[in-house]
Amino acid sequence: RSSDLLGTKEAEEDEERLPSKCEVCKFLTLELQSVLDKSARSKEVLELGQVLDSGARNKRIKYNTSETRLADALDNICERILEYSVHAERQGSLRYAKGQSETMTTLKNLRNKGVKVDLGIPEELWDEPSVEVTVMKKQSV
Repeated sequence: RSSDLLGTKEAEEDEERLPSKCEVCKFLTLELQSVLDKSARSKEVLELGQVLDSGARNKRIKYNTSETRLADALDNICERILEYSVHAERQGSLRYAKGQSETMTTLKNLRNKGVKVDLGIPEELWDEPSVEVTVMKKQSV
């Protein structure tokens, strides 16, 4: 029975490390807002309803208020989630942020100074998205 308790405790710890649905929603919202902010000042006008024979256009819509702008923004939003890293030194949803964590920066600096650093994974995987970030991307789809 102690192995059952241990397994349950380990499962709970793993769940605590993984992003919650609220955290996934928060980062998707931040990424969407960031992409929309970049295109907010666009002066582009979409011309819709072109007739092939005459070349006449029926309707003009500003890009910054169009559904096309939203669709463009949503296109790569899930991939942008993979730019996040786990910052183990932080608590709550702040543990996910873009850029390298202080811990990883320190470990790389030690390695560059000749200290043997063993993370239990090959060195070429150090900069790949972590399990937590991959789960966050999967939940965002």
